[in-house]
Amino acid sequence: MADARAAFAKGLEAQRARVVELCSRLAATDSQNPPGDTGAIAQVCYDALAAVPGVEVRKVVAKAPMTNIVGRVAGAKPGRRLVFNGHLDTGPVADPTQWTVPPFGGVVRDGRIYGRGVCDMKAGLTAGIMALAMLAPVREQFSGEFVVTLVADEGSGAQWGTTYLLENEKLALGDAMLSGDVGSPHVARFGEKGFLWLEVQAAGKSAGGAHTYLGINAVDRLMAALGRLQGLEKLACPVPASLLAAIDAAAPISEPMAGAGETDTLKRITVNVGVFEGGRKINQVPNLAQAQLDLRFPPGMTLAVLRAEVERLTRDLPGISVEELDSAEPNWTDPASEIVQLVQRNGAEVLGRRPAATLRHGFSDSRLYRLRDIPCVVYGATPHNSNAPDEYAEVDDLMALFRVHALTAYDFLATKA
Repeated sequence: MADARAAFAKGLEAQRARVVELCSRLAATDSQNPPGDTGAIAQVCYDALAAVPGVEVRKVVAKAPMTNIVGRVAGAKPGRRLVFNGHLDTGPVADPTQWTVPPFGGVVRDGRIYGRGVCDMKAGLTAGIMALAMLAPVREQFSGEFVVTLVADEGSGAQWGTTYLLENEKLALGDAMLSGDVGSPHVARFGEKGFLWLEVQAAGKSAGGAHTYLGINAVDRLMAALGRLQGLEKLACPVPASLLAAIDAAAPISEPMAGAGETDTLKRITVNVGVFEGGRKINQVPNLAQAQLDLRFPPGMTLAVLRAEVERLTRDLPGISVEELDSAEPNWTDPASEIVQLVQRNGAEVLGRRPAATLRHGFSDSRLYRLRDIPCVVYGATPHNSNAPDEYAEVDDLMALFRVHALTAYDFLATKA
């Protein structure tokens, strides 16, 4: 078996041209969300998978034009199922004139692949598709099955993507899940902070700007409420000791890549005022103002506690109402779990250095798997200009992702029947 694995690993190294070509094709395919139409990119993925002997692939359209792909390769005998999950939709191109290359040109230059969504997450999609393609010829060597779920709607709630597949497609459920969402080949992300999205509205009374004593300024009321809610950042969060240890151990590797302050931010609440609206004229007292807030919080804090704190801080403020827009609890997989350990072990084999294992600031569809007690890990490309002009992924990153994903799938399915 060791000789077979060695041969499989060696074969991965020779796939550079195929891997780059597929990633370039994906990068050249527009799948911006909004509008969320994944039909064209789903077709590229479908064609790539359908061309591999031994692979079963089909499209699943939950709500047109949001198209999902489910692909499968089965081993020699029954066993466990490993699922790869990746999203087909990307962020929008805000201003193409700021790009030095076409956003959907699939340009490959100087060891980089350029394009909107190439690091978030068309490089990861490439890794999952090519991992399945490489497993198909050696399916007699493993038990169980490797399934890829390539989904729409990740950027707008996942209702017609991962959520739909988990509720309606048995193949989407497995014994573990491997995600190719954006990150770094040097960092395996085994969990995520929770989030609470709020809209805060302030009601006032209109008056002329010269007669403020006759009105009630809604912007002033809103700013007072936001000032109190910003204080949530000081709220103590009892992060479990094992997770604190993992975050601190990962810091020397993960923080230089994610930016100074990552380690501290993973341990506490953050409050971001993403939208602020109020007033219509400079010489009028505004009677209405509103803001939308993005709160992120680590394991150890709960939605129930955070909601109670929001209510406590705002209940005595006149004219203030708060509406919850969306939320999710913090979620994580035991960093000692098999899927996390396999990614780290194979990362060390490919990169020459064991990847760190820590939490993720942002959320991904992996939370939907953890809600079903399916262990999972996010392992993706480094975000260079992610969702910004001239977004690119490094070819060396891409090859590392592909090799680690393929080796992890091989090992997961070969070790236990």
